[in-house]
Amino acid sequence: MKNISGLMTTNVVSVQESDGVEEVGKKMLAAGHHSLPVVDGSSRVTGIITERDLIDAHRQVHLPTVISILDSVIPISGMHEYTEELRKVTAVDAQGLATKRHLQLARPEESVDAVADRMFEHHLHALPVVDADGKLLGMVSRSDILRGLLAQS
Repeated sequence: MKNISGLMTTNVVSVQESDGVEEVGKKMLAAGHHSLPVVDGSSRVTGIITERDLIDAHRQVHLPTVISILDSVIPISGMHEYTEELRKVTAVDAQGLATKRHLQLARPEESVDAVADRMFEHHLHALPVVDADGKLLGMVSRSDILRGLLAQS
């Protein structure tokens, strides 16, 4: 198999942007997946939610380290992490919880090697596969890729 169209799972469990955080968690556990794509009313992928996102949504927010100089507060580090933690703990629905920045999507005609490289580079377990309009066609996981590679041997 040269592209991922033959490897991807087409019977995909996804969540709507308006689904509540608890509902998303229940769907993820029931499906047994590490991540679920978030879709809008037109089935376009708008984000992805991972197990880590759901766990982070229930953790305490850690304030960033700052220093105060001449009545100014200057963050030393961790401001991006703080913003992400705050976003997750205040999310009430899938749209608010989903990772949207640097969202990685695959196209069915992409090569197995290209998709595998991207997944490992970004430490991803699975990628949504979309058409030219961004509509969800399937998901491809590390297990799917491994199965395809072993079938070629």
